[in-house]
Amino acid sequence: MHQFNIADQSFLSCYFIALTKRALIIACWITVIATGAFLRFDHLSQRPFHADEATGARITSTSMESGEYRFDPVHYHGPILSKLAATICNMNGETHWRELTKSSLRFLTAISGCLLILVPLLWRKRFGDVPMLLTAALFATSPLLVYYSRMFIHESLLVLFGMLALVLLIRAPRFGIPGLFIGLMFATKESFAISVIAWLGALLILAFENRQQLNRSWWISSWQQYRGPLAASLFSAAFVSIFFYTDGFRHLHGIIDAARTFFVYETVEGHQKPFGYYLELLAIPSHAGGAWWFGTPVIILALLGYASTFQRACQNRIVIRFIAYSTIGHLLIYSIIRYKTPWLICLPWAHVCLLAGLGIVGLSMRRPWALISIIGLIATTLATQFHQARQASGRYASDPRNPFAYVPTQNDIEDLTLWLIRLQKSAPNQTLEPIAVVGSAYWPLPWYLRSFDKIGYFPHPSPNLTNLPIVFAMPAVEDAVTHQLKESHTPLPRGLRAGVPMTLFVRNDVWNAWMNLQP
Repeated sequence: MHQFNIADQSFLSCYFIALTKRALIIACWITVIATGAFLRFDHLSQRPFHADEATGARITSTSMESGEYRFDPVHYHGPILSKLAATICNMNGETHWRELTKSSLRFLTAISGCLLILVPLLWRKRFGDVPMLLTAALFATSPLLVYYSRMFIHESLLVLFGMLALVLLIRAPRFGIPGLFIGLMFATKESFAISVIAWLGALLILAFENRQQLNRSWWISSWQQYRGPLAASLFSAAFVSIFFYTDGFRHLHGIIDAARTFFVYETVEGHQKPFGYYLELLAIPSHAGGAWWFGTPVIILALLGYASTFQRACQNRIVIRFIAYSTIGHLLIYSIIRYKTPWLICLPWAHVCLLAGLGIVGLSMRRPWALISIIGLIATTLATQFHQARQASGRYASDPRNPFAYVPTQNDIEDLTLWLIRLQKSAPNQTLEPIAVVGSAYWPLPWYLRSFDKIGYFPHPSPNLTNLPIVFAMPAVEDAVTHQLKESHTPLPRGLRAGVPMTLFVRNDVWNAWMNLQP
């Protein structure tokens, strides 16, 4: 009886420890997910709309109002962003251009960013909870990933589909599931091809490293094992991408346009950067506006992840090296391309975060001093990332000193619509329409003027500008418009984008009515 009690107590003790450990792990996952959601949804609609967001919103509204989508291979990316956003907007009762809201449009990308945090769960059994928890925490708090999850552009979707494709390519290649997400990547953005090239390059490097073990029988066996999944993936990738590019097979010419985009897509001038731009952006600490910006600790953890593959006890050497070589391939290709923006590096940076999480595989087997050092590095990484993410999406959300706020819209444009409405009320017997916008590169101005019906966009000043109540002039035509309206209008400097001012001209009779009402 005494022996039974001891055994029973031992069993209960082990069960309690296991249950406590499980509850702790679940609590950690909930905390990480909640933190990522908070960083992405807190004051989501507060930051002014970026020019690219406004353009995407216009494409979305055009598709909603016409009931069909036609892909433009020269100027725009894949259709999936606008198609999914239209679904969310329709659910919120927003069916027209002037009804769209920032919160509805950004909800899609914020949700995508939150779903990214769940991707490491797919590798829990292979690598353990701790490495995958760290990966999820790095996804959740990365200032780069957080900032662009709060922005209505394609990158958040591309990162989600890209990481799902990468994980499932290794974890579950059967049934064509990886191809499904590669097809969704293509339907999101043409730059998916860079990821495919980087992954194929990583496979070639691994094949070269293990060339002595890859005899003829291995190749035959591998072909017999993976030819089915490969065919299924190719089919699913083609089917999904064609479905979206042809708008549900309604416009088959979209297949040709999808292929043409790799040859005819036109990039905007002014975004050429040197080879080391991304290295400087993420690896080298910089101080601006009273804040420090850096991703150095994540890169150190990623290097530790690769270094772990040289240990004899490493059980996932092939997988970790594949991710490491894929990461290097991504970074190298994006660095070689002269056209660079911060959001283009989001998917490569997600690879870095994954590799950093794998850097602590087998952490408990390290020496005490190494264990303490790595734990300190992890704590520093997560704390500094969270702080930077809050700064990037809060105080510095539209500040050019924020390295992720690329050509941000100036804050004062948020008051433009309300001010124009008040201006209209000051002259009730007159109208502010039609409104003229003269010049080019005026986005996101159309977003803030969408409550007006009569708006004309002119590349050059037209002779009848003097009759119009409101005229917006872009920098390239400001002198010509000023000369034409110097007698009839009052010029008011306004902000548009960082480094891109504009001038608002108010016809004198409207302006005088406004001034007469001021105290």
